[in-house]
Amino acid sequence: MRLYRFVTNPYQENTYLLLGRAGTAWVIDPGFYTESERKAFQSFLSAEKCRLSGIYLTHTHIDHILGVRWVASTYHVPVFYHTQESIIYEYASEWATLMGLVYEPGPLAERFLEAGEVLYLDGEVVQVLYVPGHSPGHVGFYFPDSQKLVSGDVLFRGSIGNYELPLADYHTLMNSLRNTILTLPDDTEVWPGHGEPTFIGHERQTNPFLKGI
Repeated sequence: MRLYRFVTNPYQENTYLLLGRAGTAWVIDPGFYTESERKAFQSFLSAEKCRLSGIYLTHTHIDHILGVRWVASTYHVPVFYHTQESIIYEYASEWATLMGLVYEPGPLAERFLEAGEVLYLDGEVVQVLYVPGHSPGHVGFYFPDSQKLVSGDVLFRGSIGNYELPLADYHTLMNSLRNTILTLPDDTEVWPGHGEPTFIGHERQTNPFLKGI
């Protein structure tokens, strides 16, 4: 599996493109907002000659879904997210208005992702990790063979997800970090929803928010 990052929209959100060994592609958290961001994505897909098969969301905060409608309508692919993200997804237009963003609602999930389920990208195992706290239905996508984790807004380099947002909860987030994220091997590479990648071991040793958990 190959992973590529596109930094998008005013919130510098990380949109990820995952390419399987047979040319199947997933996009995770498409935050495309400007025409130039969309064209860059289209050019990359064309150059790689890959087939986009789905949109997978770690969660449905507005900065992670700004490009969902465009991707879904352009490439005719379904959307997948956890059922507990439905309420946030439903009110995304109101959040966009509050933040001064232009937003067109995307399609509803073709089906909901389930905690602990196993997906496959061209035969490679993808584990859906249920890690609520930043949002109620937040998930991460873990690739044990590649030792990579797309963590969304749960864990960042030197920080953790915002737990003061509506429907967020500090204790739930810390439990997700303690009982799920930090059980992964130290050499797991973490690709977060914002900022640069890191490693589980590095965060375990240096992240001030993880001290003592």
